[in-house]
Amino acid sequence: MALILAAASATAADIVKPRLLESVEAAYPEGAHGDAQVQLSVLIGEDGQVSEIDVRGGEAPFIDAAKAAVERWSFQPAMRDNVPVKSRVLLKVSFVAPAEPPPEAAPTPASAVPPAPALALAPPVEITIESERAQDLAAIHVPRGDARSIPGAFADPFRVVEILPGVAPVLSGLPYFFVRGAPPGDVGYFIDGIRVPLLFHVGAGPSVIAPALVDSVELVPSAYPARFGRFAGGVMSGETTAPSGVARAEAQARVFDAGAMVEQPFAGGRGSALVAGRYSYTQALLSVVAPEYDLGYWDYQARIAYATSSHDSFSVFAFGALDHLGNNELHQTLFDMQFHRVDLRWDHRTQTSRARLAVTLGADERLSADESDSVANGIAKTRQIGVRFEGSERISTQAELRGGFDGNLERYQPELELLRQGPVTYPARTDDNLGVWTELSLKPRRGFEIVPGFRLDVTRSRGQTYSFPEPRLSTRARLIPKLAWLTGFGSTHQVPSYRVYVPGGQVGGLEHGVQHAYQATQGLELALPEAMYGRATLFYSFLEARELSLTGRNYGLELFLRRDFAERLGGFLSYTLSRTERAAGRSTFLADFDRPHVVSAVLGYDLGRGFRIGGRAYYASGRHYAIACPTPDCAAVDLTQPPPSDAHAYVHEGRVKGFFRLDVRFEKRWRFASGSWIAGTFEWFNALMARETMNRSWDQVRGGLHTQVRSPLTLPSVGVEVGY
Repeated sequence: MALILAAASATAADIVKPRLLESVEAAYPEGAHGDAQVQLSVLIGEDGQVSEIDVRGGEAPFIDAAKAAVERWSFQPAMRDNVPVKSRVLLKVSFVAPAEPPPEAAPTPASAVPPAPALALAPPVEITIESERAQDLAAIHVPRGDARSIPGAFADPFRVVEILPGVAPVLSGLPYFFVRGAPPGDVGYFIDGIRVPLLFHVGAGPSVIAPALVDSVELVPSAYPARFGRFAGGVMSGETTAPSGVARAEAQARVFDAGAMVEQPFAGGRGSALVAGRYSYTQALLSVVAPEYDLGYWDYQARIAYATSSHDSFSVFAFGALDHLGNNELHQTLFDMQFHRVDLRWDHRTQTSRARLAVTLGADERLSADESDSVANGIAKTRQIGVRFEGSERISTQAELRGGFDGNLERYQPELELLRQGPVTYPARTDDNLGVWTELSLKPRRGFEIVPGFRLDVTRSRGQTYSFPEPRLSTRARLIPKLAWLTGFGSTHQVPSYRVYVPGGQVGGLEHGVQHAYQATQGLELALPEAMYGRATLFYSFLEARELSLTGRNYGLELFLRRDFAERLGGFLSYTLSRTERAAGRSTFLADFDRPHVVSAVLGYDLGRGFRIGGRAYYASGRHYAIACPTPDCAAVDLTQPPPSDAHAYVHEGRVKGFFRLDVRFEKRWRFASGSWIAGTFEWFNALMARETMNRSWDQVRGGLHTQVRSPLTLPSVGVEVGY
């Protein structure tokens, strides 16, 4: 049996073809006769893994044998200006019938069996670049393979966003992020286009989707595509892997949780069934240091997909998560948050068009309480149903039309909140949302792309209807070889969000003021030698809530340098210089979460023989604070004397101390001829156990200004990962 890879050279000077790194030899099918050849069209993802296989020619049972082998091949991905992109390659897999020994011949000793023929490369046949979606020109795209190698991310693809420019966590280790000055409540989270209330478990927990199910993660910090809406900040979007034509599985076990994913095809590869989940046993660790508390989380995913033809497929995707914290001594639940989604989809694809129609059902719940309360002080539930459509049609080689709609009904149950002045009940209500959008991708000449877009959102809440027209525009122009100029403009809106959104919680009413955001970016991207890629971006956003007479500005510079992790030495370097201002009336002031400097540096080195080491250094300057004090120097005052009439006349401003953190990762991976693998990992988040300054306040009991410093959040972990 021999395998033949029909590799292809790029048709454009800025495209580098994918390169085969590892292959699994296809076994000659039992019961088959004669020689055969199977032709496959293979989609290679940005992480170099095979994500789709279409049969172009061949006969059973050779087709199944060829697909089973190619599914486990891995490549160095195709590159456009040193940026990994999806590519489709035509492969030919040839089968040669094994020679049968003469009937009277003695058995041949195993040592005398000739080795299998080596893999040969055929002349160029075909290569095309896929999914260069122009609406994502401003996005920062991270392939799954790179994300799994980031120290401190615990092989979680979504945690990689913390190292990207423009992103700063609320506190180090907590998966709630400010993105270009926009608070966490203004950042949208999507999985396969499905809006979700959160992407991460409580505290420093992992994401709510199994890593093996995540194909790619994308961050659009501002001026995001028209298919997204209703967020005044950026958008974080994840795409799941396509249904597999061969059985596959992955499992991980760490000191604080364990998870697994299993996928099994059926009906000759036309169908696929997948289940995945993660369970935390943090209670066993917490019982050592704080036995009175009960902390845990879990999540699940399940998917059934079936292709009714070469162009159409149907699937059902269900997923959800729960986070819980309780006090065992008080028999009190401090918080209990969960969400669930069921998505029913129809996908249609041809060589020139794509379409997806989906219906989503959702349920969110939240229960919270303070340890001093005898009952819960927050109870909320929501139920929702949504529908969305997204389609594209290639009009010509220079133009593609895209468009769609998304709508949903959200039913908020009566929400209880226990405040100091007494319990408050927010009445039940139903909000209706409908968004319609369109985009036209134009490529009038090579190296130039312009994408005008428009979105219209209509919302009805508490008996009133509101409409929000939102124009968008993005461009990419090649100035000289390997240097391109990127621009992005857009406007969007969002209902008030003054806290981190949690499942089940009611969002503010539109009558209380709508946030309108106007965003612009200008950037340069450069393909550098040695498989490196650089980007420099200037950004500006203006935010206003007219009904509340509040405005804000976020602006700054982002620098990003990347070297592909497929190289022996790879990594990221990102730096953000920014300023975040807010204004009320004629008064302008720095926002409390303003951080002028944020730096992330990641390096990974392949030692060979499956050994890999890496480190991540992170620094963020301290947040701004402004404190009202009774004295010019904010010193303590004599409590025996009457308070001065101007007790808060003096304002003390400054910044808390900056924070530096170091993460490390070590991995040993064993690969087997069957395509299976096993890896042992050691990872330490905040290996130096650095303490982070949270804020400063005036406290008479403590004698004036008081600095609050958080105990170090550090997570050393030993883990095992297996897969096939």
